[in-house]
Amino acid sequence: MHPEEKVKKLAGNLLQSPDEDANASVAILIRPAADDLEVFIVKRAEVDGDPWSGDMAFPGGKKAAQDLGVLDAAVREVMEETGIDLKPLKPLGYMEPLTSWVRRNFRVQPVVYLFERDPPIRLNYELTKYMWKPIGELRKLRSQATVKGFDSPIYRIGDEVVWGLTCRMLDQLIEIFGDD
Repeated sequence: MHPEEKVKKLAGNLLQSPDEDANASVAILIRPAADDLEVFIVKRAEVDGDPWSGDMAFPGGKKAAQDLGVLDAAVREVMEETGIDLKPLKPLGYMEPLTSWVRRNFRVQPVVYLFERDPPIRLNYELTKYMWKPIGELRKLRSQATVKGFDSPIYRIGDEVVWGLTCRMLDQLIEIFGDD
């Protein structure tokens, strides 16, 4: 399946409105590449007391008082963390919000964006690195491991481990494409 067909399939399987009751939002940034789509993943800096410290994740964070909703939170957080300006873009859609295993009353709304060109990226102090990974490749990297005391499904990308909420979001994303 060509990237354009994958984008259509993805868009057709996303929700058209967010869950505004979510506590936070993340942006799942997608770009076409060769014969696949790639997804943007960041690594969070190590910070004492932060349950997501050092984790691989999608950029985003908690809604703040000034945010009009989860979309505003995603746009603001992505700009702060990566320098990527999502304001001129319309979201492709929204995935089902997920509840954190670490904080059981904490719901996160994923917002999916499509990039036709590589955005300029400038990581702030909250992040230590980023990568674009083909979705087809990620499918092959899924396994199981104990991470931070949890036996969990993971995606092992070199020395990095994607687990928890981000792993579950990747599972949802990959499931949309099936075995293509």
